[in-house]
Amino acid sequence: MKTMKTAVVYFSATNVTRSCAEAIHGELIRRGADSALVDVTPFSARSDPPPFREYGGLVFGAPVYGDFPPSVFADWLPTLAGEGKPCATFVTYGGRTPGYALYHMYELLREAGFRVRLSAEFPGRHTFNLAGWNMLPDRPDERDFETAREFAALALRRFDPGNRDAFSLQKPFGYDASIRMRREPPPSAERRWAQPVRVKECSLCGLCEAECPARAMDAQSGESDPAKCIECLHCVYICPEGALRTDDRLGPFYPEFLKEFGITEDILRHKQSRIIAAPWDTAA
Repeated sequence: MKTMKTAVVYFSATNVTRSCAEAIHGELIRRGADSALVDVTPFSARSDPPPFREYGGLVFGAPVYGDFPPSVFADWLPTLAGEGKPCATFVTYGGRTPGYALYHMYELLREAGFRVRLSAEFPGRHTFNLAGWNMLPDRPDERDFETAREFAALALRRFDPGNRDAFSLQKPFGYDASIRMRREPPPSAERRWAQPVRVKECSLCGLCEAECPARAMDAQSGESDPAKCIECLHCVYICPEGALRTDDRLGPFYPEFLKEFGITEDILRHKQSRIIAAPWDTAA
């Protein structure tokens, strides 16, 4: 039997999505697949079309930012050449909901010519924990990684050319209106609380600028461009000197955020990873 070549392609600014991608990748290898792990977080990794034609199946993973996958990742997906290739998708989310992210990826990948065969969602520590929040600080954990391994096993079966399992996702209520709202507002030059700035002298190593997923960070000025910054906090996460920070007002806003969305510690404790193998699996 010919070994299937697979790739786990992920965007991960603060290592949450990466940890799930690694669990999926490891299980694919354990089950005999020739799997590659492809990090498309840096802008440079998305500047040239990747050689996906050689793979028999792909898994695409991304975090959820405001109900959607990161804009730079979402903009990149339609540029790929799916050519009828099977794929699976997963998202990681910081404790509220996965929002429209899975459906949005489903639509973008179908537009690019892929056949989406499976999806999954994994709770993980919130990006803004780097700014003083405390949402799911210990997730993903072994329970989540076990679900990731189950997801990998099912994806491998659905990637098989002989598999005839159908898969679709129901459009979430409000999706079209949310898409229109995302397209209409012009970029703002006003700096938001989650857009990093340098708060102390550093060696100007330039890592923040080189690794910025949106090419928004300027190492010399120590500020991100408000019109480009996607608030992923990748620069804060990777800065070797801890010189970058968000606005001091973001951390204390955490209790208000929880109250606004009706989130409690009990709700957070009960968040579970889920494999979505059929449309009805998306129901909460």
